[in-house]
Amino acid sequence: MKDHRQLALSIPPLLEQIHSSAAELRDSLEQLQTAGKPWQHYLLQPPFALEAAQSLQESFERPFSLAGALYNQLDYAEPLGTGGDARATLQIPGLLAVPDKTLALAKQLNSDKEAFANAIAEYRSALAERPMAERDRNVREVLAQAGYPRAHLRQCYRLVLLCEQHPDAITLSWIKARKSIRKVTVQWCEKKLVQMDPTGADPGIQYQRQLLAGLHKSQQEDLRQVQVQSRPNLQVAEIFFAQEAGGEDQYRQVGYSSMPILVAANEAGRLPEFTRVDHQPSVSRRRQRRDLAISTEPFLPALRVFLRQQR
Repeated sequence: MKDHRQLALSIPPLLEQIHSSAAELRDSLEQLQTAGKPWQHYLLQPPFALEAAQSLQESFERPFSLAGALYNQLDYAEPLGTGGDARATLQIPGLLAVPDKTLALAKQLNSDKEAFANAIAEYRSALAERPMAERDRNVREVLAQAGYPRAHLRQCYRLVLLCEQHPDAITLSWIKARKSIRKVTVQWCEKKLVQMDPTGADPGIQYQRQLLAGLHKSQQEDLRQVQVQSRPNLQVAEIFFAQEAGGEDQYRQVGYSSMPILVAANEAGRLPEFTRVDHQPSVSRRRQRRDLAISTEPFLPALRVFLRQQR
């Protein structure tokens, strides 16, 4: 296994390359925004996208500039440690028609992101014997030494989805937010907490272990792990119609549009035919069980474990 110090030295230039490629893609999209030729766009405006545009200080009236700013936002919008969810990313779903040059720049950015993500994974692997909190701290130190102390890893990792060939049609559909709740045991929670901090160096984890040890026997059956997909996802697929009679249409899943998907435009700068959807999915009315509820505050935040409360 490579020495972690050598691996750390490989990370700064890769991160610098991501910033360079993202800036080039942003500039290309800005040129499309100001071009005399109109390029078609279709950006949705659910509440979380409106918040993202406000954070980027951009407007939906300038969709290509907005998308460029989003692709170029590789740092946390707020200072670290201010109480926000470090896992949250800025999201604006939709479609943009772009020329081949812009697609090539996006492909280069994706390649640079994959190289950076692999380097971070290899560095973490070299520190596998150390506690998770220490590994995270070391990664942040490497990023800071590279000149990017507020680098948002999820935004540095996520790729720009592409339709490199002009499809005959694109289908859009909302996948609603979901919540899964599963029962967990005291033993399972203890094992996971120990794995997160095997040396006992993290006071936050140790405090949660104390809470778990002090849990009354009557409540030990009420531990529930809650996993929430907090935002709906816009699912995108492209269709190529069969060229011959009797042939089958080709259907390819592109993915979830957390950022605008770049689509190869036709000669007129237009998108293919696509389905229109509401700016956000309709609210479903699901029956809720009346005999139990989950407390609003997590009992073990590190594991997203809550206590069930009988009503």
